[in-house]
Amino acid sequence: MITRTNVSDKVSDWLIEAIDKGYYKTGDKLPSVEQLARELEVGNSSVREALRHLQALGRVTLKHGVGTFVSTPKVQLGSYLTSFSDVVRQRGMTPGSVVLQRDVILPEPHIRERLNLAEQDRVNFLFRLRLADGEPLAIETSYIPHRLFPDLLDGPWTLDTSIYKIFEERYGVTVSYAEQIISATLITGQQSQLLQVEEGSPGISIQNRVFDANGVPIEDSYDIYRGDRYQYSVTLVRQNQ
Repeated sequence: MITRTNVSDKVSDWLIEAIDKGYYKTGDKLPSVEQLARELEVGNSSVREALRHLQALGRVTLKHGVGTFVSTPKVQLGSYLTSFSDVVRQRGMTPGSVVLQRDVILPEPHIRERLNLAEQDRVNFLFRLRLADGEPLAIETSYIPHRLFPDLLDGPWTLDTSIYKIFEERYGVTVSYAEQIISATLITGQQSQLLQVEEGSPGISIQNRVFDANGVPIEDSYDIYRGDRYQYSVTLVRQNQ
């Protein structure tokens, strides 16, 4: 029985705990609002408000006329610079990738400018589909200076190959910081086929310029993440007045 004053918050806490402990598993349909209200001895409105809160958190999906279902856990991106593989592992899943295209090319002018390259400089172009437990989660397009990493694309690329790990182990280059531009987007037709979601689904677009410890730009990437599987968490600190 729930007796705290803020009833809907306590219903939310109870449901989140039930999901986290596996009482309700991913894909399970939750009991109806009326049934939950009877079991928890609260009003229907409190249950509805709690379910709306869980929907905003991405913990459940409300399907009108069908019911409420436990959502697949979201992969959380944050304010620390971490590789896709490390983020996925932190969520208890196995990272992977499918290389759709890799080549050495002359970049477009805006890419060349962002990487501080001369007009004749080439880049390693890498186009990958990123996976978690075999499920497609993101499309990554990377441009990396060829003169700094001349044989980056040589050799086999396995499902768990990490660019940042190659930077460190093969070239002794450590990723230090990145500049990001994050925006909402809609998944296009081609992207929807790769990500296995409906065209027009919400997505997260991230433009990412990565620097080494000396402030040299070493990667310019343009990534599309599934909006239903990702959330972005940022900690803001108030500047002293």
